[in-house]
Amino acid sequence: MRLMWRRLVAVLLLVLIAIALRGVWGVYKKSEESRELKIEAEATLNDLKSREKELRSDIASLKSDRGVEAELRERYDLAKEGESVVVIVDPPQPPPEPKPTPFQRFKSWFSW
Repeated sequence: MRLMWRRLVAVLLLVLIAIALRGVWGVYKKSEESRELKIEAEATLNDLKSREKELRSDIASLKSDRGVEAELRERYDLAKEGESVVVIVDPPQPPPEPKPTPFQRFKSWFSW
């Protein structure tokens, strides 16, 4: 009878250990996910901080007349009175050579 009770207690202990291990494993997985999310959030925060610096410098430049003029010239291709505009046109590209037909390729193999 004693041996049966020992086996029963051993089985119950194994079941309790398995349940505890499952809980610990779940906590470990959540910890890993939280760590990865923290790394992603820190990267996003760094990106946002650099973007904020850029925007602050843009705002500072737009507070001056020269900065506003530069932005208008860049965005809308404006010119002052008396200034002339130069338009540079790229030379036309030659049309691509047509692909030879299978008959032309066959013919080129046998022509000397």
